Amino acid sequence: MRGRWWTRLGGAVALAVTLCFAAHFPWRDTWSVLAGADWTLLAAAGGLNLLSLAAKAWAWQLLLLPAAQVRWRTAQEAVFTGAAVGAVGVGVSGEAARLHLVGRRDGVSAAAALQSIVTSRVVEAAALGLFLVTAVLAVAAPDTRRLVLLGAGLLAAGIALLRWVPWLRPRVRLAGPIALNVAGWALQWGTYHWSIAGARIAVAPSLSVLVLVLANVGGILRLTPGNLGIVPGAVILGLRPARVPVARALAAGLALQAVQVLPVLVIGLALLGRHGMKTRTTPP
Repeated sequence: MRGRWWTRLGGAVALAVTLCFAAHFPWRDTWSVLAGADWTLLAAAGGLNLLSLAAKAWAWQLLLLPAAQVRWRTAQEAVFTGAAVGAVGVGVSGEAARLHLVGRRDGVSAAAALQSIVTSRVVEAAALGLFLVTAVLAVAAPDTRRLVLLGAGLLAAGIALLRWVPWLRPRVRLAGPIALNVAGWALQWGTYHWSIAGARIAVAPSLSVLVLVLANVGGILRLTPGNLGIVPGAVILGLRPARVPVARALAAGLALQAVQVLPVLVIGLALLGRHGMKTRTTPP
């Protein structure tokens, strides 16, 4: 009983603090920033976000191929459907949707699909590291030829390190998935940068990279649907070094969240409806 009492008291205090913050927050400034946003830049950011998901899906298909003959189209539909489910769910609901779709459409076993998702997470993490190193060095020494050589060297190093992962040793095609994931992270950075710029905030590329890292680290556990609240919080924290007002930073975070979620939801719902119709009309 004592533990429940403390839990209820803590919840009440947290709720009171939240309501007090909401009551004194300059919401009018946030809505005025959103009303004056550059919708062309936001639309472009939405396009980059969709391209990053397509690159992620292609990389996942390449990782699946040694274990199952999954089609490129199936992998694309599974990733977009999973992203839509994850936008309204929590935890691993999006990954569960991916498993279900590739199993139903191309007969991929649950074990093979699950291992490929775990593998894709490892490859994505390695690709993020390569992207961050390349981005930092590009700012320090923007020489195109050196960057190309550096990128090739980092890609080779990444492949060599991933060979130490036991279930990746038999695989001979890691260069493609890593390169696609690096491209996906670059497209994600463009999504973040253009979304913030679309809120009429002059942001340095280094700060938009910082926001990208904060949002992905904060959203690892996916405690809220579509990481609701995580992305705006990351934008607010990431833009603090530039002394961006909180109301304006929150507007940029809300715009970024909408850019990431709404187009994916539309595509995912269309795919779910299409496959649902096929399931109902297919004779037993």
